[in-house]
Amino acid sequence: APPTTPPPAGDGPDLKKAVAYLTSPANLRQGRYYAAGGSTTRADFGLTIDGAFALAATGHDNDALRTVVDFLDKGGKDGEARTVHDWTNVGSAHAMGGSMGKAAVLAQVVERDPRDFGGKDLIAGLADAVCTAKSPQPDRSCAGKGAYAYAMSVFGQSLGVIAQIRAGETKAAEAPIGYLAGLQHTATGAWPSLVPPTGDADVDSTAMAAMALDLVPGDTHAGAVDRALAWVAAQQLPDGGFPGAAGNSVNSAALAVQGLSLDAGKYGAQIAKARKFLASQQNADGGFNVAKEGQRGSDLRASTQAVGGSTGISFGVLTRSLEGTTPNPVPSPSASAPVIV
Repeated sequence: APPTTPPPAGDGPDLKKAVAYLTSPANLRQGRYYAAGGSTTRADFGLTIDGAFALAATGHDNDALRTVVDFLDKGGKDGEARTVHDWTNVGSAHAMGGSMGKAAVLAQVVERDPRDFGGKDLIAGLADAVCTAKSPQPDRSCAGKGAYAYAMSVFGQSLGVIAQIRAGETKAAEAPIGYLAGLQHTATGAWPSLVPPTGDADVDSTAMAAMALDLVPGDTHAGAVDRALAWVAAQQLPDGGFPGAAGNSVNSAALAVQGLSLDAGKYGAQIAKARKFLASQQNADGGFNVAKEGQRGSDLRASTQAVGGSTGISFGVLTRSLEGTTPNPVPSPSASAPVIV
């Protein structure tokens, strides 16, 4: 079984320092959400959930995690009066399969009810979003039978599958599981990044698809997972990193660690090397570079992936109880005024 507790720090990143970066007031607005690039008022709900996954994986600041989860679950609004469901579109004609899946998995991770998260039933939303056929052009909502509507990536498809299986809806997930499995390159065992596929092969997506298929009851997909992990391991660079869209990528190394940890006995050496690479890309402020090449400096998205990924815990089994936690008080708009608790 995959580990559910983070490995000893060893040569990996300093996760306490990384969590302090992720929860710093400069990054986590009012302790509740990450802002979309360049905006101070608009939440990036997808990135906010990535941050919550990272906090859940480490357990180093459960009160901060509780604050983020309560914001999402209790109809919290960003500076533009948007809630998480302005991002999932659950219950509308444009419900987003990948976004609903991601929000549902977060609910499951923190032991909340994905059938009533932010007042919406995300599991029913996912079932409704399963495409029965490819949509005729110019409608691009459905990539094929079993794809989730508006899930434009293997990542999104995988999160939907994980959410349905974790909710005990394996039967309802049969077509999505079949669609995901059918995207695997037969020759290599890799997955593409986009849906519909463009023929590329991507470490991040292959690791993510492996986590989803590893969760399916029974052994039907065991061979597909084994081939995926062998392909991922073969992509490792001499310094322990992995190639991604940005070069020798922190995101890709982190997801590779998560994927390879599904068979940690076999890939222990590769995992250790990748965690050492992640440590080499951590900055003094606790955050991580996007990639080894190019611009230095901590990136929030890369840092959320690095923190969660370096623990090796699959999204399929990640769990963090919020029992005994207290949400942090929301700071007052004026920094000089004291916070009234």
